[in-house]
Amino acid sequence: MFSKELENLIQATLEDGVLEDYEKAALVKRATAEGVDLTELEIYINSILQKRKKEHDLAEDAKQEKIDQKKKEEFGRVCPNCGRQIPPMTVKCECGYEITTPVNSVSSVQILSKKLSEITLTESEKKEIEEAAPFQKNGLKEKFIADKKIDIISTFPVPNTKEDIIEFLALSVAGTNKKLGFLDIKINCYKMVAIAGIIIPIVGWMFGALFLISKSFAEEKLKKAWREKFDQVMSKGRSLRGDAEFTKQLDYYESILEE
Repeated sequence: MFSKELENLIQATLEDGVLEDYEKAALVKRATAEGVDLTELEIYINSILQKRKKEHDLAEDAKQEKIDQKKKEEFGRVCPNCGRQIPPMTVKCECGYEITTPVNSVSSVQILSKKLSEITLTESEKKEIEEAAPFQKNGLKEKFIADKKIDIISTFPVPNTKEDIIEFLALSVAGTNKKLGFLDIKINCYKMVAIAGIIIPIVGWMFGALFLISKSFAEEKLKKAWREKFDQVMSKGRSLRGDAEFTKQLDYYESILEE
């Protein structure tokens, strides 16, 4: 659209995203000498300035975000209501403002649930299951999946906001209560053996009993992992300086597991 010389002059002039009057005069003079339409020149210059401004704003936002993150790591959270520094071990500012999880953020429970739902077996694990004896296949699969869940639950970071802590406690209670206890394991195994002894040959019900035992013990290990995570989250919740309602909810979930 413009000569190479004029294009180079435009780019050099607008490099810093600012167009001074004397710079504009120089561009107009050069464009006029080349017979360039000044309206087209102005439109082109404005488009470049807008692009430079957008790039500058994005860079400044990224820079400020890094500064804010560094301050947060060094000094803790800042109350959006009064601007005071909020200690990391509290859920309410001195001014009374309660620290909550942003509405558009993803909660710890959502992240954990997503991780658990995305568990898959590795190729080596699939091969091991395929090569196992028929009565071992299902039990081995249950073990692999349970071990992966236990690893995710055990290493998942403890939340530090009131909402996340309460949600996590509720999830942990569900995880511990829906699993089989040791007595349930033995009773169910006996039921399986008795039923199998009536309807199928002795070898068949033995294999069925072995599968149930394997599955039940995998569930028992998972139940233990949930209980340990519950204790960690409860300990964190107790350490926070929350209000009476928060403490009441902690007491409620703790009482459920003590029943």
